Amino acid sequence: RAAARRRPSWPLAAGARTPGADAAGMYGQNLKSIPKGVDGQKALQEVKRRVDGAFGPAPASPEAAVSYLRSEHMLVRFLIARQWDVEKAVAMLAEHYKWLAETKMSALLRDPFPEESHIKKYYPQAYHGTDKLGRPIYIERPGLIDMPRLLQVTSPERLLQYMAAASELQIRRRLPACSLVRGEVVDKSLNIMDLDGLGFRVVTHTTARKVLKEVVSMLQNHYPECAGRTIIINAPKVFSIAWSFVKPMLDEKTVAKISIFGADREAYSEALLELVDADQLPALFGGRCRCDGHDPVSCMRSVKGPWAEPEVMEVLDSVPIERIMTPEGSRLLLEQRAERAGQPNATA
Repeated sequence: RAAARRRPSWPLAAGARTPGADAAGMYGQNLKSIPKGVDGQKALQEVKRRVDGAFGPAPASPEAAVSYLRSEHMLVRFLIARQWDVEKAVAMLAEHYKWLAETKMSALLRDPFPEESHIKKYYPQAYHGTDKLGRPIYIERPGLIDMPRLLQVTSPERLLQYMAAASELQIRRRLPACSLVRGEVVDKSLNIMDLDGLGFRVVTHTTARKVLKEVVSMLQNHYPECAGRTIIINAPKVFSIAWSFVKPMLDEKTVAKISIFGADREAYSEALLELVDADQLPALFGGRCRCDGHDPVSCMRSVKGPWAEPEVMEVLDSVPIERIMTPEGSRLLLEQRAERAGQPNATA
């Protein structure tokens, strides 16, 4: 168990800043989103003050024990989502804390989903490797969803819980893991949506549309600023029906990050290989990875990425997420490796 492991001491890197000391240094590109005339540091500190008080998680709740939920890195994401409007960001965060409690997120993360293998069989999806920016790659194949069989092994409510837990694990495990291996903060993902096989039956399925609407709403309201790029491939003609249903639910920034390709394998493979090294991209989509050595679909069943490396997991289990998700904290693993190798820290 993680709690039984030796917990190493991770001294702050030379020149490390305490949270809030220099927001521009802490968050770089994110702060370019601050509207002209807005004092970003002042807005951040005001949000921090409020969520540390009445607008934060309920006292003594499981959410109150997770310090990352009120960390500056987390708060900046919500500020960006609300154009750095303090009142709107605080309201969004308050709703998020309430939602985490109502969904019993702490219990969902603690208890496994025994039906997970069945969910993935009838709703193919996987987190597989990282792209050239160190971002985790999420792959989904909606065209292969078998909704009747899926609903035999789970319920719509349980499926939403599964998706919510996966999104929270992205925040608490996969993104910090990628940051440690990259040596810099990684807080967005690359999403590949393969629509091969998507037909009228799935697009018009009442339950599928309801679940999709709920998932999109969840991602927009509770996991803002987490998607870096989304590449949709093998989009059939019937996709226009689904897109007309989904697009109005997305904000303009999200839509701008989406690229859509048809069935031209050469075109979408070229686009994907600009973003992903061939050894990280499944052969299914034009890369070289076959996780079991021969079956191109095996990547959808495998666990591949920094979040599966024991050395990375040891740091994740020993260092608070809010520390890892800073420029200094993200370098902890690389510094440890350099120290073991007796070499100067290349990232210093």
